[in-house]
Amino acid sequence: MIDNSKLSPSVEAGKNQLRLNRSQKSKPFKTGSDNSGNTLSAISSSPKHAATIHPTPSGSLKGATTIHSTSSGSQKNATTMAELMKKHGDFVKPLKKGDKVKGKVIKLTPQEILLDIGYKSYALVIEYDKQKLENLLSIINLGDEVTASVISPEAEEGFPVVSLRRMLDEKVYGKLEDLFKGQKSFEVTILDVTRGGYFVATNDGTRGFLPNSQVIKDNFNQNDKVNVKMIEFDKEKKRVIFSQKATKYLTDAQILKNIIKPNERIRATVTTVVPYGIYVEFEKDKNLIEGFIHISEVSSERVEGLMDKFKTGETMDVNVIEIDSSNNRVNLSLKALAADEFVVIKEKYKIEMNVKGKVLRSSTRGVEVDLGDAKGFIQSTKVPSGMIFETGSEVEGEVVGYDDRSKRILLSPVLKTKFIGYR
Repeated sequence: MIDNSKLSPSVEAGKNQLRLNRSQKSKPFKTGSDNSGNTLSAISSSPKHAATIHPTPSGSLKGATTIHSTSSGSQKNATTMAELMKKHGDFVKPLKKGDKVKGKVIKLTPQEILLDIGYKSYALVIEYDKQKLENLLSIINLGDEVTASVISPEAEEGFPVVSLRRMLDEKVYGKLEDLFKGQKSFEVTILDVTRGGYFVATNDGTRGFLPNSQVIKDNFNQNDKVNVKMIEFDKEKKRVIFSQKATKYLTDAQILKNIIKPNERIRATVTTVVPYGIYVEFEKDKNLIEGFIHISEVSSERVEGLMDKFKTGETMDVNVIEIDSSNNRVNLSLKALAADEFVVIKEKYKIEMNVKGKVLRSSTRGVEVDLGDAKGFIQSTKVPSGMIFETGSEVEGEVVGYDDRSKRILLSPVLKTKFIGYR
């Protein structure tokens, strides 16, 4: 049973119209006898299926009730109940909640949608969601044959209430599936802004999510329009994920795996620097591709002030780590590239070789030295007591080892003054 207090104005309008329609129809008859003993029978109160009743004396079975049906325009008589049920059984079959019924759209207005489902009265389509109602009005026309789901077999006023939402979803999600397979771009509207991204809606009202990781230009506001592509579509879960970056970059994970290999060296350009990493872009086989360097892949040492060290537009060589299918991009590393370069450095700076450099800074741990194409380090245990290294001063050291983790040449200071010891 439907709570009349919750019906929208459009539903109330439909109810009033149906009351008027029924008042103009002949009243439904039930099989029985009138006061004169004549047998009466009828099947429907609908004008479309109206029947002319010819009473006959009771007790006469062969010549019992004759019905001239006007539904087909013919005057073929049904003389038995079996023939009557065969001709009109569909109209007397009871409806149940959840049934799927086929009907013809006979009225289509913003106030109400009516279907002729072959029942004793027209069915009223109910839809509380304004956007979905607008979608229905845009995709169906008068005279269309549609499939509806029964919500209530019979409201208090006697008419069935049905829904076209399942049919609408099939059409809308079918269209989205085509867009997903065709990788076509389209416009969405920002509905709500969240910490992780944006809730958006397509022009036909289908809602989805646009994550921050898939946005080129950040800081969208409510009602802003964004051109996107669909990167994830699950019809069963009604899960739709959009991407603005997909309109600019190649995001197909399988294609990325085919043209980019792990450990490959790439020349990339910085597009955005964030506290947790660096976004870059590069070209491969005439495709523009997005890459990401996590802060942990920037250096073997602790990195602070990442946004001050790297600037938008700066170019750099990086190594490919893997294809990130979940984020539709390529994960890159500066640290891995530095490891390869350090192998060459070690070949140049051999053990026991004397080298010269400038002091970068001194600390309780030791002295950092700039060797030009490499970094040197004098451990505090190698510094003679009383020796002071001033920043910018020149220092000479002997190569005593390598720090593979920090990619540094380990040095021991070369003493230019000989100390005279006691006997």
